[in-house]
Amino acid sequence: MTLEDGLRSTLDNGRGEKIKLVDERLTGTIDLHHNTLFARGGKGRYHRHTKADNVYIVTGGEGELIADGVAHTVRKGQIIFIPAGTPHSLSNPGEEPFSIFEIYAPAGADFDFIPVQE
Repeated sequence: MTLEDGLRSTLDNGRGEKIKLVDERLTGTIDLHHNTLFARGGKGRYHRHTKADNVYIVTGGEGELIADGVAHTVRKGQIIFIPAGTPHSLSNPGEEPFSIFEIYAPAGADFDFIPVQE
């Protein structure tokens, strides 16, 4: 499979694009997709996942991750682990596109998206 083969969709608020690579169509245990956040795109919703751990593998640019109320600059080449239950959001306030591979496990029926107040 290549990125071009993945199912494309628009991220919430038109802030970027998601390419689904591995998800509930293949397995209920892992979700893998590639996100590109547009330059100066909207801020991602602050949320948590009850059971799913989250991994970001940054493949391009620079973005802002807020995790457990603390802002972090994340850059190409970094790998970020977000444990289940940790409130987080991701955005691209910069001038260049920001891209990541994003992995959730478990996925499928065990994956949820719980909005959290900042």
